[in-house]
Amino acid sequence: MAAESLHPVQRPGRHIDLVLRFPSLSEALVALADDPSIIPVAGGTDLLLDLHRGGPGEPVTLLDLTPIRELRGITIADGIVRLGALTTHNDVAGHPELPVVALPLAQACLEIGSPQLRNRATIAGNIATASPANDTISALLALDAMVVIASNGAERTVRLDDFFTGFRSTVLQPGELITAIEFPTLGDSESGIWAKLGNRAAQAISVVHLGIVVDRADDGIVRDARIAIGSVAARVEVLHDA
Repeated sequence: MAAESLHPVQRPGRHIDLVLRFPSLSEALVALADDPSIIPVAGGTDLLLDLHRGGPGEPVTLLDLTPIRELRGITIADGIVRLGALTTHNDVAGHPELPVVALPLAQACLEIGSPQLRNRATIAGNIATASPANDTISALLALDAMVVIASNGAERTVRLDDFFTGFRSTVLQPGELITAIEFPTLGDSESGIWAKLGNRAAQAISVVHLGIVVDRADDGIVRDARIAIGSVAARVEVLHDA
């Protein structure tokens, strides 16, 4: 049967020719520098679908990041939360401190997909795919997050609000890799919340999602607010003039 006669979901996508694995971040970055066409993969919950749905094409080589211990772990120190790039949504949802110091992100992580997906999908992957419907992005923007990006021999940090350049596009360059996400903990005068609207009660792609962090003075008056909204434009937007 010709591929053209099949339903789109039945048509073959791009073939995975090779999967590379390295125990260290430095080795992985050297491999990416040598061949920038290599595609990094962690949970793979979006990437594998994209390869399948993109139709036939040249075989791809994947770089499996899961063996790299340097990309794992959640740390909270000196008022800064650091999520390693392999941090999954369930890692965040099950962390004892994050619902206190980063409530919007913990709420978003609990609402993503199924338990099986939350065990695989990573926060960094949610950022890298850059879909405006990706729920954690609005939470992280409200928390004023930064993205730590590494390449062979270099590292840079980019504000998450500057990371996205359009629909599913980012400032990531060939050979670069997200290694961590960092953001300040909620202060004593700050509070935050995250919410979404979908077409069903669970496992729904967001029609709209919203992250909010407000800072109140002692008299209760809001003196600052960070509001981010997703699924309404080409990228998740921060409402700077709200």
